[in-house]
Amino acid sequence: MKLNFKHHRILLLILFLFACEGTKTEDCATTEDGRGHVISVLPMGTISSNFLDDFLSDNNIDIGVKPTFDVKVYSIVYETVDWNGEPRQASGAIYVPDDDNPDMKYPLYSSQHGTESKRTNVASVAPLRGFDALFSASVGYIGISPDFLGLGISTDVFHPYIHRFVAEGVVDMIRATKNFACGNDIQLNDQLFLIGYSEGGYVTMATHKVIEESYSDEFTVTASAPMAGPHDILTQANWVLSLDSFSAPGYAGYVSKTYLAIYQWDRTYADYFQSPYAERMDDLFDGTKTIGTINDALADKITDLYQPQFLTDYFGDGEQDLKNAYIENSVYDWTPKAPIKLFHGDADEAVYYQCSVIARDKIKANGGDIELITIPGGTHGSSALVSYAGASLWFSTLKK
Repeated sequence: MKLNFKHHRILLLILFLFACEGTKTEDCATTEDGRGHVISVLPMGTISSNFLDDFLSDNNIDIGVKPTFDVKVYSIVYETVDWNGEPRQASGAIYVPDDDNPDMKYPLYSSQHGTESKRTNVASVAPLRGFDALFSASVGYIGISPDFLGLGISTDVFHPYIHRFVAEGVVDMIRATKNFACGNDIQLNDQLFLIGYSEGGYVTMATHKVIEESYSDEFTVTASAPMAGPHDILTQANWVLSLDSFSAPGYAGYVSKTYLAIYQWDRTYADYFQSPYAERMDDLFDGTKTIGTINDALADKITDLYQPQFLTDYFGDGEQDLKNAYIENSVYDWTPKAPIKLFHGDADEAVYYQCSVIARDKIKANGGDIELITIPGGTHGSSALVSYAGASLWFSTLKK
């Protein structure tokens, strides 16, 4: 859903964001290897609950709950690593309820954003881009919106798009938020909620999985809502490549660039894509262009975008390295301890609805507590707000 901002609301927001206040920058209880250490914090001002309420009303958005608190916004830079274990810096936004109760203990609400290729289109730069995390703080959570490795301040590495490693940076953002809270006398309870849509849905599932499998001594997930995500990447790829045309060809290019960068196969874009699209990839994914601009620069028709030999090999016995990488990075075959609620429109034209069906069926068969909420006739765009509203109401029944 596109939100049409009123000009006077944008002006008010700018005024809010420049009404900055001081904050401490020290953290505490950082991990031994530095991951999650807070490097810097930039206060970005306070957004009033009245502004949020008016914003929702002006844009005909009904989430089912009303904002209660004004929200303090902070842009944070923290330590993380890339897929080779090399130290990197990453960024994100933290949203804190402006509450006078010193005894209040807040749950964490980490929201993973959808596909973005322009580095500055992130919450640490523009806080409204983390709107659901912002809204969560207005109803009593500490909202977290990670920019993701390769976006925001992270200019020296490519964003690992639809690759399970991106979850490691989210874990470090959650660590950084806990360290920030500790250093600023903000009390947290033991709850952690994870949510995301589209790429964010995939990252949410990957983050839930890696926390329970590798960091359960540090975090306990309360619940997660991995919405409209390509949890079974092989099934998603098979579906896209079998279509006559695909309205989001930039997604395919993004995945290809990621996997070529990480796996270092002896391949080039020309092995996958036809000219002139193969030659455009590096320029398109240089971090300055939106995913919409990239989609417009690539062919929608599958047989115009991809090399005929690639399609022949893929649907035959070839491209095993690529297929194995898709399987390796899929996040549907595991057994979560915390409950999961999936949301997905069954007419989604960008992320195959069956990815959620497969995840539900496999995780349920493994003994996990999982439910799929299907939005009948819902497209990728039209299902987003319905999904966020449903997940937020579910979280509210679990929140302390």
